[in-house]
Amino acid sequence: MKLAVMGDIHSNHCALEACIRHALDRMVDEFIFLGDYISDCPYPQKTMRIIYEMQKKYRCRFIRGNREDYMLNHRKNSEERWTYCSASGNLLYTYENLREEDFRFYETLDIKGVYEKEGYPSFRYCHGSLTSSKELLLPENKNMNFIMENLDTDLLVSGHTHTQTSELYGGKKLIHPGSVGIPWYYGGKSQYMILHGTNGKWEEEFFQLEYDVNTIKKEFETSGLSGKSFYWAKLNLHALSTGDDYTSPCLQLAAKLCEEGEGSVSWPDIPEKYWKAAAETFGII
Repeated sequence: MKLAVMGDIHSNHCALEACIRHALDRMVDEFIFLGDYISDCPYPQKTMRIIYEMQKKYRCRFIRGNREDYMLNHRKNSEERWTYCSASGNLLYTYENLREEDFRFYETLDIKGVYEKEGYPSFRYCHGSLTSSKELLLPENKNMNFIMENLDTDLLVSGHTHTQTSELYGGKKLIHPGSVGIPWYYGGKSQYMILHGTNGKWEEEFFQLEYDVNTIKKEFETSGLSGKSFYWAKLNLHALSTGDDYTSPCLQLAAKLCEEGEGSVSWPDIPEKYWKAAAETFGII
């Protein structure tokens, strides 16, 4: 058995197409998609079109990520205010480009799944963790040992971290397949993995792929996303070019500067001058 595992696509349809072609060339038997199909890159409808085609043509398993949760929760919460700015412009742009079909699809998905097939050991998979789409399963997470000790399989596959890692916790393995769409490290190459079922166990094979990054970068302008998410778009363009992601630290610094300058901070109302100062600190502009 060969299982292609792909997560954190973030609307990067060019990278997704490259990973799918690569996996099909290797005659994979099934696809597992770990969520975060949309946001951060332009034209989410292009990515969703590929997802629906995959659903029709191949054996696929889908779960949802925190970005899909953001979209569903925003739809239910009329008081949540997203505006075109560095803090929430990317989310609003994505939300306005989704269709009813997309929301219905997200509503059918769980944040976790279990792979069971006769002759192969079962394993669990999730976007963040088995209980939260936003939880990061990293060594510094104080719950890591508890989570792995109470895992009822010997393998857990998780997305959300945007890194490719394989770690053992008391004989149980945790694997992160990396990010297809906003990959970290490897110079920004797109990342996914194939799980090989051999000799009664699963062995991971990581891939880092070149893809048409220039097309997706140009779409930031043609789609209008750059003019609606401002410094957030610049941060993501930097990550696509280099594999270096500064979105979280830049947001934290912009919020800190805002609190110092204004006396308080309230997301998403962080003035762009603080985003500019934070981006300059990290060498983005």
